[in-house]
Amino acid sequence: MISVTEVRKRADWKVFLRFPWKVYQNLPEWVPPILSQQKKQLNPGTGTFFNDGYGSTAGYFLAWRNGEPVGRIAAISNELHRKTHRDGVGFFGFFESIDDRSVADALLTAAEGWLNERGFYISRGPTSFTIYDPAGVTVHGGDSRPGMGMAYTPAYYADLLESNGYRKARDLLAYCFTSECADPVLLNAKIAAFGQKAVEEIDIRSLRRHDRTDAEVIANIFKRAWEHNWGAIPLTADDFLHTQREMGPFADERLVYLASKDGQPIAFFIASLDPGEILQKMNGRMGLRGIFEMMFRRGRLKHARVILMGVLPEHRNSPAVIRLLFEFYRHWKEFPAVESLEFSWILEDNISTRKLIEGIGGRHSHTFRVFEKFM
Repeated sequence: MISVTEVRKRADWKVFLRFPWKVYQNLPEWVPPILSQQKKQLNPGTGTFFNDGYGSTAGYFLAWRNGEPVGRIAAISNELHRKTHRDGVGFFGFFESIDDRSVADALLTAAEGWLNERGFYISRGPTSFTIYDPAGVTVHGGDSRPGMGMAYTPAYYADLLESNGYRKARDLLAYCFTSECADPVLLNAKIAAFGQKAVEEIDIRSLRRHDRTDAEVIANIFKRAWEHNWGAIPLTADDFLHTQREMGPFADERLVYLASKDGQPIAFFIASLDPGEILQKMNGRMGLRGIFEMMFRRGRLKHARVILMGVLPEHRNSPAVIRLLFEFYRHWKEFPAVESLEFSWILEDNISTRKLIEGIGGRHSHTFRVFEKFM
């Protein structure tokens, strides 16, 4: 018999936070979250999701069998999404379950009931909390670790959702470049195709860390670049400054750029070293050893991730994107330990970006599927 309870007591929070270790104990590619950070993230008093100014809320649930936890889920009212899209979509996230359809059914039923009470008629997820946080379930690439900040789930999660009436909403894709497959010759050829004059009109500089002016510029470009993308919601300068702080010692000015034409910003590129291999060793705990590893092993990290790009619509056919990519190639040699670069995520229907990345040597490495259900 499966029972579901809402998380309210301190003991329940401990179970909610620690439950993923039960699911992922035999999946070596999983990167455990830092427990203290996730606790802060989930708390309405301290989590940035709840400070959006629109009254976003969440409810948390645990599934039990014979007194043992067998699953968890969050029901999420993203009020900024509701205001932006007016599509009746509520969300579920932080979904973890043993491989048992009855457990998934009990969890999803609880989340759907919570969403229904708040006026939503579509349940979409998993997104934890937003589409910009870890989103989707792994349906391709489960044998390798995705970039930090991306979802990673057991292969059976898609079956659990489909068995409960959920259907694919969108696929989010990741592409990987390695030092072997990345082709600077192709990149140079694409630059040359625009003509020397057009390329020279694009100026590139590094973004300044913790600089509000730059953050405002990025937020303005992002708003226009992403406003028609599926599921997109606006991000503010504070959101970008928070992201920089979260990147911590893995942020580097050599990996973040702003492109301008005639003195006007038109595009940006934000990449970061990927600390996944360090976080795996930390196993959820931020102790002195973890701090030491983060400070002194960053030069040995083997992976990097392009977290976000944005180009103003009227400049999408300009050399801006190619120039930004070339800037990264130019700096790659300054990170001799970095073996691969991941672009993630890219919407499956963003054909132009996919063709561009494939055209310069990118390989499709992961697919993360977001599901939805009419309640």
